Order: sequence, then C-alpha cells, then structure tokens
Amino acid sequence: MGAESLPESPAALADMLPETLQGWRAEGLRVAWLLVPVSRTELINVAVAAGFRFHHCADGGLMLTMRLASGAYVPAYATHTIGVGAIVISAGREILTVVERGDLDARPDYFKLPGGMLERGEHIAAGAVRETLEETGVRTEFLDLVSLRHHHRGQFGTSNVYAVCRLKPLTHEITMDETEIGRALWLPVEEYLAHPGVGPYNRRVVSAALGGQGLNSTTIDRYMDSADDYEAFLPREPGRSSTGPG
Repeated sequence: MGAESLPESPAALADMLPETLQGWRAEGLRVAWLLVPVSRTELINVAVAAGFRFHHCADGGLMLTMRLASGAYVPAYATHTIGVGAIVISAGREILTVVERGDLDARPDYFKLPGGMLERGEHIAAGAVRETLEETGVRTEFLDLVSLRHHHRGQFGTSNVYAVCRLKPLTHEITMDETEIGRALWLPVEEYLAHPGVGPYNRRVVSAALGGQGLNSTTIDRYMDSADDYEAFLPREPGRSSTGPG
C-alpha cells in the first residue's frame, strides 16, 4: 500500500486494514507492504497494532511489512554496504597513499589506499575516482578492478564488500581533504610494500595490480537497456582497451 492510498486519519486506517488484509489473503498475496511517509507518522502505531513490523526507512518515510502467509519470504534490507579503494601508481612507480585523520596520533604510519563508501546509484569505478579526488585532489581514470573483499563486520550489523580498483593518475599534485585525511603522499612502491604500517591485504592487492592482474570494465550486448544501469568486470578480451568499458 503506497502513501497515496492511505486514509486521512488513524481511525480510518484502523477501520480499513482488517478488510484490506483479508482481501489480500483471498487474492493469494503472501506479504503486505505499507509505506508511511514522514508527514503521516501518526499512522505507524495503528499499523503496528494490526500486525505490521518495521522493515526499513529512507528519507521519505518508513516501510512496514506483514507476512500474510506462514513462512512467506520477506527480503532483508541493507544487508551490505559497498566500499571502494584506489591503487594509483605513477609513471615513476610511486603509489598514492593516505593516513586517516583519526589514525594520526595512535597510528601515524598506517598507510591506506584512498577510498570510501559508494553513494546511492554510483558505479564502483566512478566511486573510486571520486573518492581519490575528494581525499587527495589527484584526478584519475579507471583502469581495472583488482580485487573484491567481503566481510561480515560492517556498520550497523551489515556485511561489507570492498572493491579495489587500479586507477591511472592524470595529475600529481596533492590537495588533501584535511577534515578526513591526516596525511596524503606519494611513496615509492617498493617502500610502500615493505613498510610495516601497510596492512597485509593492501600489500597483496598492490602486488597483484603491479602484476597486471585485473578485470576490465565491460559492457555486454543486449544485457540491459543502458550501460549506465550496471557494471560488469571480466577478463580483458584480446584487442580491447584497458582504460574503460568496451
């Protein structure tokens, strides 16, 4: 039930729900959904009293759900977050690395890859380029996907997928985001890989990037209406460019 179908008052919703739910069950529906907009929060208690439970919230309102049939599947919401990291290596074999401001005191040499969380609707490749620019001021372009890491220690009980991309630097000068980043610098790759402040995962994926072990961003004929709707990363086909979709 969408926001446009909601009655004008809590009392009207309470009167309407029993018959509506009975009708949905008769139609064979297994799960009911009820979207309560921010402007109508007085309806939430009525819905919960009728058996609805919270499912997720967004800027516009709260989505509630109810199983109409025993054992009906209700998909979970926001089980995963997606982060991106960027391996940016210059022609002089220097790697762009950062230390987060929160690590400056306790771990001043905890060198990480530029990166962060994807925004809604953002592709992995675009996110890696954007995060690198925001944190360091260095402009880049996407080359390939080097690694995916999946763990179950994300924020708010979610799991996290972390995609590491290899980017080509287009500029070299660093303009650091001082609200988030404590240090940003270019380090010789060999020094970076040997440094005790570099974690084992980053050391492994940077080594893989140096060996050219990456997946190309690829479009697939007749897969979706628009290439803007998806990303696919596959081994590079012979003769195809490594600098973007092909």
